[in-house]
Amino acid sequence: MSHIHYKFSSKLSYDTVVFDGQRITLNELKRHIMGKEKLRAGDCDLQITNAQTKEVQMISGELIVNL
Repeated sequence: MSHIHYKFSSKLSYDTVVFDGQRITLNELKRHIMGKEKLRAGDCDLQITNAQTKEVQMISGELIVNL
């Protein structure tokens, strides 16, 4: 099991998404976060940013590797 920590800019603390394997696509990550936060796709679109590099992840099928 792998995990990715995420935080909304309006929140103070991080939450965690847990998934199988070492990689997850950007779309799958967004679905996991939206499901955990009880958000609907019609309500918003998430901007995913690497907290260490400040790089914005934009390609929907892009693999995010958990190292």
